[in-house]
Amino acid sequence: MLLEDPASGGPDLAATVLTGAVLAGVGLAVAPMVVDLGRRWIPERNQFFARWGFTHLAVLLLVFLVAFLVVPSLWIQLRGAELDLLESLLVMGLVLSAPACYVLHCARRLDPDGLRCLGFRAPGSLRAFCFGLASYALLLPALLGVMILWPFLLEFLGGEARPQDSVVAFLESSDGTPWAALLLAVVVLPFFEELLFRSFLQPLLVQNFREVGGVAVTSLVFASLHGAGAFLPVFVLSLIMGGVMLRTQRFVACWAVHALHNGLVIWALLQLPAARELVEIQEALLPLTFLP
Repeated sequence: MLLEDPASGGPDLAATVLTGAVLAGVGLAVAPMVVDLGRRWIPERNQFFARWGFTHLAVLLLVFLVAFLVVPSLWIQLRGAELDLLESLLVMGLVLSAPACYVLHCARRLDPDGLRCLGFRAPGSLRAFCFGLASYALLLPALLGVMILWPFLLEFLGGEARPQDSVVAFLESSDGTPWAALLLAVVVLPFFEELLFRSFLQPLLVQNFREVGGVAVTSLVFASLHGAGAFLPVFVLSLIMGGVMLRTQRFVACWAVHALHNGLVIWALLQLPAARELVEIQEALLPLTFLP
């Protein structure tokens, strides 16, 4: 969290940056341990071959664009008002469900394993689930460090450090946060996003750019869609989820990381008293305001 300068009572930016750098360094030092842990827990890893290609990816993008253009505008016309938090999350879920259905269709039609090729395999799922959570816990210092450093780096690069719209929506929810909104943000939306990125896009890119390149390009696309204000933290989180999926080939593992992260972020936003004040100060953001 941001440290206060005793003299001015405001945030001590130098100490905050140093804290972020130390956390990022610790996380970087732990990364080889996570890789070794994966090799020990899951020694046998089968290389997955995606039977879909870039033509299918183009169709997926077209389906997403049509849903993105049609669903929100249609919802607003029917409601006759701006979307609140729950409606925004519901609309996003509907938008993502269209390309998700296409992914499921491709898996069942193109691969003899059907939906299992997307990582929906029961054997080994518990071990993969535990490995995903352990990886996230061990690399959490690195993620927190990047969260702290990114607003300062973004401002230095000429960007604007501002919280995501979803973060502001959670903080400004006047009637409290509905359980349905929490369910959508923590369970449903991560499910759709992991299905699209880690189950469908990443295997295709890994085949064409090797393992490191495939995970990196997938993370680059994933982070870019979340805006400049959250780009680097989401990129690092995506690398974690991509590495977990690559090692385990189990959907439940990367989905568990995504769901846990979103849950922790929302808990921090709703329970930490300083969150509401810090989000209002663009140059001193709470280092837990990055919700993928």
